Amino acid sequence: MLKKNLLFFSVLFFIISVLSKPALAGFGISPPYVTNDNLARGSIYEKKITIVRGNPDEDLKAEITINVEGANDWISINRGNEFILAKGEKQIPIIVTVKVPKDAPYGDYKGNIRIKTSPVGEIQKGAVTIALGAQIDVRLKISKIKIFDFIIRGFRFFNTEEGFTKWIFHFPTKIVSELELENLGNIDCKPTKVVLNIYDENRTNLIETLEAKKLTTVKPFETGKIKAIFLSENLKAGNYFANYQIYKNQEIAQGGAGDLPLNIFLHNTIQGYQGASIFDLPLKEKIIILLPVLIATSLIIIFAWKFIQKLPKSK
Repeated sequence: MLKKNLLFFSVLFFIISVLSKPALAGFGISPPYVTNDNLARGSIYEKKITIVRGNPDEDLKAEITINVEGANDWISINRGNEFILAKGEKQIPIIVTVKVPKDAPYGDYKGNIRIKTSPVGEIQKGAVTIALGAQIDVRLKISKIKIFDFIIRGFRFFNTEEGFTKWIFHFPTKIVSELELENLGNIDCKPTKVVLNIYDENRTNLIETLEAKKLTTVKPFETGKIKAIFLSENLKAGNYFANYQIYKNQEIAQGGAGDLPLNIFLHNTIQGYQGASIFDLPLKEKIIILLPVLIATSLIIIFAWKFIQKLPKSK
């Protein structure tokens, strides 16, 4: 009797092993959460989640269900609520986006996002399938507090030409740099200020200190690039070293200080280079250049208007 039972269970185990779908084994997500305690009204937050498959030897259909009370309409998946996990792909990234309405009530929002998988093709009669899935825990908080915080991820200079003189006007040396900023806060942000201390090639003599003009901003919870432009009346073609300092309020931001070589080339030697323009000149020189243009334009408009007034009126 014992031998018959062993034989029965052995055969049953073999049948299940053959007919079941091993491709569905080994399914998970990383990280298994979407969390942000610093959201503000009107802000947008994105989180990358990676779906991991152990044996991707067939296509699977993934179905997404969002269950976050009071915030379901804010949350979306870049691939939609149904998509295919393609055969052969072991890691499939998805982006969870949270768009907070401008009139969203303040408070906590908790719940989950569930991912359920199923075969794409028809299931053979008698086959045993395993429907696997995963859960992403969601915890969001809409706060009244405006948070200003960021980290500097990089800084570099673009090629630079020395300033030049045209007519009677001197156009300054225009130094263009780019910094990469990760915004950790819940409002648009930019550095409080960006400063360059420029030394000679031997790093012994401080030649000039410059502060950037016209910084753009990075949106909340995003990493973006900001151009910082510096104008110098003194720097000529040559090799220098620049100590950069990027401030967050009164302190240097994390990653916001360092030394880089700064090479300035002769005028008209860099193809496609755009140096300083009229709008980079001091206000007095702008007025001297633009005033005749404004006067001429005004006179043309006046004469054109008078000419139109003298035209015979149609009955």
